[in-house]
Amino acid sequence: MLIIDGLDECSDSRNQQRIILSQAMKQYPLPFTHLLITSRPEPRIKEAFNNPKLDVMCYRLSLTSDYQVSQDIRNFVRDRCTEILERHSGTMEAITRPWPTFNQIEEIVQKSSNHFIYASTVLKYIDDDSTVPADRLNIVLGLSPLADDIDESPF
Repeated sequence: MLIIDGLDECSDSRNQQRIILSQAMKQYPLPFTHLLITSRPEPRIKEAFNNPKLDVMCYRLSLTSDYQVSQDIRNFVRDRCTEILERHSGTMEAITRPWPTFNQIEEIVQKSSNHFIYASTVLKYIDDDSTVPADRLNIVLGLSPLADDIDESPF
């Protein structure tokens, strides 16, 4: 199986179509039996998948408006914060529980705008071995200024 994740992020929309249609036209025989493509429904990608030759070989699953990505991001943030709290138990012992608060998690979810990459980047920033995760979370949420001794911005 080959997985192509984020086809819509390919810089040239014509290449997006070529990848999809090459499988349909069998111009380039591939040494695997299954191909999984994930993408936002960009116009050229939708157009390519409307090719009749793909109907016999494709199964499409559209994550429509009833898909609640914010709940998945919320669960991801909550789970990762639990791991971070456990990993940093020594530096986090003076931090008031629960950490993070419900409102802090909700703020990360809202700022994510349904994109996991934002939440993932924030959590990587927070989970730095040489800092206190609660302090870094406060920086991300704008509750504390970026300290002079911190070399990198969360963004």
